[in-house]
Amino acid sequence: MLKFTGAMCVALGLVAGFVLVASPFGVLPFARSSLSAWVLFPASFAAGSVLLALAARGVALGLLWRFRSATLLGLASVSALGLMLSLLGILQPAHATLSLWYVLIVAGGVGTACALAPRASLSAS
Repeated sequence: MLKFTGAMCVALGLVAGFVLVASPFGVLPFARSSLSAWVLFPASFAAGSVLLALAARGVALGLLWRFRSATLLGLASVSALGLMLSLLGILQPAHATLSLWYVLIVAGGVGTACALAPRASLSAS
C-alpha cells in the first residue's frame, strides 16, 4: 500500500512540475500555473519519495535515489531549455517565466543533492 500511495504522490508532483514548466508557453491552455501547483510540486514529490523509501529495501532504495535524481534533473533541464529558448527569441512565453525559474532551482537543487547522495555498499562485511 505504501508503494502505490508513494507512486501516486510522486506522479502528482511530477505532473505539477510539468504544468509549472508548460504554463508560461501556453502549451496546456486548460492548465494554469496556480499556487496549488507551486505547493504540490515539491510537497507531493517529497511525500511520495518518503513513502516509497519506507517501503523499499536494500538495493531498491538506491534505485529510488537514482530515479528521483533522474526525474528531477530532467525536469530542471526542460525548465532551463524553456528559459534558453525564450531568451534566444525562438519561443515567446505567453506569461511570466517565474515558474520556470522556480522549477529550475527546486528540481535542480534537490536533484543534484539526490545524485550526490552516498551509495550504500552492497558487500556485507
